[in-house]
Amino acid sequence: MSAYGSLQKISVIVPTNPFVPVGLPAARTCLAALDVVKLMEWWPGRPHAPHPDPDKVRAIQRSLDWKRVAQIAAYLLQDEIIDAPERIDRYFRRIYEPKKNDPGRQWPPRIPRVIGFQRSEYPTFSSILLHVNGARLDPRPDVQGGEVANLVFSEDDQTLNFSVIDGQHRINGAFLAVCIRRETDPAVVWQIPTEIFLDLDPLGEVHRQAQIFIDVNFNQKKVDRSLVADLFPTARGKRDPLDYKERAQDLGRKLLLEIGPLVGMIQIPGIKYGVKDVVTLATLNTAIEGVLGDLFEAGLESLDEQAQFLALCLDAWFEATGRREEVLGSESLDPENVAYQGRVVVSFLTLVPACLWKLKRSGVQYISDDTIQSLAKWLRQVMQRAGLLENNRFIPKGKFRQKGFLGSGGLARFRDTLWTAALASKRIGQIKPETLAKRASAARARVRMESM
Repeated sequence: MSAYGSLQKISVIVPTNPFVPVGLPAARTCLAALDVVKLMEWWPGRPHAPHPDPDKVRAIQRSLDWKRVAQIAAYLLQDEIIDAPERIDRYFRRIYEPKKNDPGRQWPPRIPRVIGFQRSEYPTFSSILLHVNGARLDPRPDVQGGEVANLVFSEDDQTLNFSVIDGQHRINGAFLAVCIRRETDPAVVWQIPTEIFLDLDPLGEVHRQAQIFIDVNFNQKKVDRSLVADLFPTARGKRDPLDYKERAQDLGRKLLLEIGPLVGMIQIPGIKYGVKDVVTLATLNTAIEGVLGDLFEAGLESLDEQAQFLALCLDAWFEATGRREEVLGSESLDPENVAYQGRVVVSFLTLVPACLWKLKRSGVQYISDDTIQSLAKWLRQVMQRAGLLENNRFIPKGKFRQKGFLGSGGLARFRDTLWTAALASKRIGQIKPETLAKRASAARARVRMESM
């Protein structure tokens, strides 16, 4: 980027696009890397400096989710943000406060004081989409191999207009991250990869930009979480997991591919991997993450120990249900078998702390030849007390629905039923949901206390 007074020249790549409608010969697209601080001047500020025009940051954009902005900044910084509301007010007040009385807006934003972050070895994000009026592309004949040009515009030109089609949260988050980093390193600069549309709409109109926003954010569906869940360990390479979420991803992949009764059965929607009506990988990972603390506290610290214990617990569960099935990826479960469904498997996995507690009370090692037999016998008793057995097998799908375990509140009711029956001395019978929840909470508290 070079500048002469208010004149800006930014080196860009101009890709060929055979899909541009014939009726838009003047519309061009280019790829650039833009300084996020300068972008925040051009988008809401110039040529209205020194007073930013808050109308310019609206266009087709929705109201900002300021918690998301702060989370993006924390992600880029790979550090939590302290005093987030004060910092947002400090760096954005002059832009956004003038519109605080508009419907759906408030200033200063109400967000938590401390914002956490998602760990990453290489924090970055995808390109943003901009629309620009009042600029031109000047070809650069001095560069060989590909169409390279300069994007040229004057910051003081009254026809200059930057508007964001997609990426307003990323831009604001990146700007906040740079401002926070400049508190200790004033010279820091960060450039955002950007796809720029030139004169797609006339100045003051946004209908084509609006269509792109709809296509990107609504019509182009995001992939299922399970489709990428097994890629996270691959993306990390040889480094150790940073937190429970990453360890759960490692364990989920081992249960998917290497060990236990769910090998080859766990679903990955999108590539038709696994068996229909079996828990999905993303759902399984979330459930595992919820009990990892209990595994570590029990002394099961290595990946192999944790995977082996979870596999033994799952083996015991399916043994106790009387509905264990051996199927291949092209086959299907018995349509009345709900024992493998996500809500059932996840609810059972919440009982892992109780499994550890039971084994300890019985004097059985967590990982041994007796683990499956001991747990299966106990889980069978749990199912009997919970009224989940019919003809010596786990209830079929129809009865599962009749008991209210599907639909609104069904998952919580099923979990509470398992936990209440886990420590009950007799069949629990019909109990109001509120009473059931209290008994389940008491059972969890007892297990925690006696496991310490």
